[in-house]
Formats: sequence, C-alpha cells, structure tokens
Amino acid sequence: MVFLNCIMIILWLLIVPFLIGILIINQLVKDEETDLLTVFVCGGITMMAIFYLLVIPMQIVHLSLATLTMSWGILMMVICALSLFFNRHRFGDILKSNFGKIKLLSWFAILIIVLILAQAFILASYQHEDSDDAFYIANATTAVATDSIFQFDPYTGTRVETFPANYVYSPFPIYIAMFSKLLLIHPTIIAHTILPAVLIPLAYAVLALIGKKMFPGNVSAVLYFLFFLCVLNIFGNFSVYTNSTFLLVRIWQGKAVLANIILPVILYFSFRSMQGKDKFSEWSLLFACALSACLVSSMGIILAPIMIFCLGFAFAVRNRNVRTLVYSIICCAPCILFGILRIVQL
Repeated sequence: MVFLNCIMIILWLLIVPFLIGILIINQLVKDEETDLLTVFVCGGITMMAIFYLLVIPMQIVHLSLATLTMSWGILMMVICALSLFFNRHRFGDILKSNFGKIKLLSWFAILIIVLILAQAFILASYQHEDSDDAFYIANATTAVATDSIFQFDPYTGTRVETFPANYVYSPFPIYIAMFSKLLLIHPTIIAHTILPAVLIPLAYAVLALIGKKMFPGNVSAVLYFLFFLCVLNIFGNFSVYTNSTFLLVRIWQGKAVLANIILPVILYFSFRSMQGKDKFSEWSLLFACALSACLVSSMGIILAPIMIFCLGFAFAVRNRNVRTLVYSIICCAPCILFGILRIVQL
C-alpha cells in the first residue's frame, strides 16, 4: 500500500504538473527555452485554476466529491496525453538541456537547494498543530468521509441549512480532499506531510523566476537573491503573522499558499504579460493565477484583482498602451464575479 501511495504522489504531484507545464510552455506560450522551474509553476497554477472552474458549479448543484475527483482527474489525464503527443520528439532535448544545467551548478547553488529541501523536510517530518486546522482540515476530512462538497458542518457533522458563502468560493480544503481521494491518503496526512514537501519548493521556484526576471542573465545575483530569502524565512518566525511563518509552519493552508505562491506568481506573470507584446498566452496564464487566488483564500478574491489592476495601470502608463489596462481588468473578472456573489449571499 505504501508503494502505491508513493507512486500516486509522484504521478499527481510531480509528473502531472510537469507534463501540463511543458504543454503550456511549448504549445501555448512557445518559450524559446523549456525551463523546468517555469514548467513546474505553470503546471501547478493550471491544475488549481481548472479545479476551481469545476468545483464551483459542482458544489452549487450538490454533486459528490467522487464526481469532482473523477472529472478533474480525467481532464488532467487528457491534458497530459496531449502533452505527451505534441512533445513526443522533444522530451529528449528538454531533459538533456535541463540536466546539462544541473551538472553545471555551483557549490553555492547546491547549498541553496539543500537549504530549500531542508525547510520542506523539517515541516513534512515533524508535526505542527494549528488551531485553524479545526475548521479547514476538518472540512477536507468531512468532505472525504461524506463524499460531499460543503454539505456538512465540520464542527458538528450535521447537514448545513444555508450556503456557507464565506468558504465555498474559496474551497481549498476540497482541493486537499480531492488529493486525498487520488493519493489514497488521509486528508490530514496530505496537508501536514505531503503538501509541505511540494509547496515549499514551489514557492521558492516562483521566487527564482522573479529573481531571473529582476536580474536577467546574472545567475550569481539570482543565487544571492534566493539565499537572502532563505535566511529571511528561516529566521522570520518572530510573529505568527509573518510571511515566513506561513511558509515554514502552515503552508498547507490556503492563506499561506496565497501569500507565498499565488501573489508572487501574479507578480511574475504580470511582468511577463504587461510588457506591451499583448500575447494571449501570457495573459491566459495571468487569468489562471486569478482563478487560483480565488481558490485558495477569500482574501485572494480581494488582493489579486487589486494587485493585477495596479500593475496593469502602471504598465499602461509606462507603455502608453490602454490595452494593457483593459486586459488586466479582464484578468480580474473571476475575482470580481465571485466577490460580488460572496457579498450577495452573505
């Protein structure tokens, strides 16, 4: 059973996001280089965005968690199959070029990788009990036990009589519940052990991409940037509200994912899409980031559109291109829509 669990973890949390990311980078965005960090980030964001598009209508019509899991899983497999088909002649070159870069890593780069993996290992290996888990992880556990989506109160186990608008428009616990079904592992173990091992490296992958955007062509500067952030995070637990605490203590919670992954990745894709080239593929990735922000936290519904609009306005003024602002508002549309629905139903 443990061997099967490991196979499923590798499949759904590593292979699937990489295949989806390769399809996006090569066939949609058409980057000159298939960078594995960009692939991993694009794949993870796309998986969350597609899940959000499925879970909202399904929970409104009271479909089961099993139906949601099967629908999302089949869709992911179809996208992976398309990736394998379209890139069947390119995988050798992709792996060769990226492994060639790995062989050329300096001792300083290896030190940073060890620091990042150590942070992930400590949180995945040791137990942290958080009071917020009494609701969020209990919601995931309730969803798995009842095969439902927000139909039962996690505190009492009784069927809810009113639509819990505060939470259903940011159903990250259901995302955890779905992976529990796919990986055949209890939701609490998924949250406290499996997700930190994936989300902490993903957060640093986003920071590495931002560093490459800030210091183009300067590998040493990017490495110093990552090392400085590693040190800040390791010694950043001077309050329960710091970004570092959310990253290294409770990254499985949606608000921690928002602060450490979604908002930084919005910054990265904003700089990619708002350069004045008006590429649909770049803007579609920013749109997917907005959907992911809605998924992970109700604050994402508020903060993501503010961030996208402000960046869009700044780039529109800088480039003297009103289309940048228009496209930014379109990317904010999911957050605006679900924000209005949440206010109406409160």
